[in-house]
Amino acid sequence: MKKQDVPITVTFRHMAATDALQSYAEKKLQAVARLLPGAVDAHVILTANGAKHRQSAEIILHGSHQVLKALEENGDLYAAIDLAVAKIDSQVRKAKGRVIEEPRRGATGSRRTTPPTASA
Repeated sequence: MKKQDVPITVTFRHMAATDALQSYAEKKLQAVARLLPGAVDAHVILTANGAKHRQSAEIILHGSHQVLKALEENGDLYAAIDLAVAKIDSQVRKAKGRVIEEPRRGATGSRRTTPPTASA
């Protein structure tokens, strides 16, 4: 059974929308969004700052119990998308690790069955 794709919305601010940028952002983020357990949707905001000649990519990924955010600025919008996706990927892997490890923290194998004895 194939996992459902997470719906991704791409918003362009202060710039013309291009299909190439939109498909690039969706393709990069889709692989990462599938890793998050219970991912609901993702929003990518691409902004061109005219005065500074800096372009930014902001990614907001909604999971079932958490919201992950990443913001990156760079001169190249494709590089900004790559850096923001890398940040989100790191956050997703960390969150997924917490979900997997949580039940193990209180496992009975790590508890002592007998209290320690005091040696005289």
